[in-house]
Amino acid sequence: MLSLYLQAPFAVCRTFTAGWYRPTAGFLTPSAAYGLILNVAGIESRLREEEAGHHGKTPATLMRADLPRFRIALGVPASGGNCDEFPAVQSLYQQLHNYPVGKDAGMPAELAKGNKNNITPVRREILCGLRALVFLDGNDEVDDRVRRGLRGDLNEGRYGLPFLGDNQFLLDKLEECGEVPPARWYERLEGDEAAGPRSHTTRLTIWIDRADMSKTTSALYAPTQTATSTPPAAAWTDVGPPADVGVTSK
Repeated sequence: MLSLYLQAPFAVCRTFTAGWYRPTAGFLTPSAAYGLILNVAGIESRLREEEAGHHGKTPATLMRADLPRFRIALGVPASGGNCDEFPAVQSLYQQLHNYPVGKDAGMPAELAKGNKNNITPVRREILCGLRALVFLDGNDEVDDRVRRGLRGDLNEGRYGLPFLGDNQFLLDKLEECGEVPPARWYERLEGDEAAGPRSHTTRLTIWIDRADMSKTTSALYAPTQTATSTPPAAAWTDVGPPADVGVTSK
């Protein structure tokens, strides 16, 4: 088993993306943690359009079907029993510029005087002050590759810098824990547990299917009321490609 601590001033974990509103989950998601772990471990997760196995129907990179599986637990390091340890959800507002087509699309070109004739305000949510514990279990090879990646001893397969949801949102710190601090672990809520309100409940994505969003999986999670150094059973989530994630060749 491997325990990691990460810290980032800004992060984003998109639950969905609309043209004008782009929310984030309230905490690091299992799918985002999985992608970060693969990056540090030097395991290529992307299946490009030109590669065998890509069905060619989606103009985007897909996730490989042979990626490793393991389980992870996510927690918020406790800090004096208050709520300051949880990241804050903030909003950025931007202008979305585009060039619509057709005679009835956007502002008439002559009135735009050469400028873009359709400008829409867009709201983007981000996480500020993210601190998280990430536990890995069930795959010794991945554990070893992550340790080598953190030491800088793993060069094959690595590309770019680790980031969280946006390539401008880099990490301040990512390291293996020496002594694991007490944490409030995000438990998966099911059945009667999901019926009642719990503080900081949020929906976290587990696997994102870029070819068919109906196959994307997510669940409700909420942090435990008390902080412990060991994740409870309900905090563990299996991550990796589902059994039916394989795609046909072109």
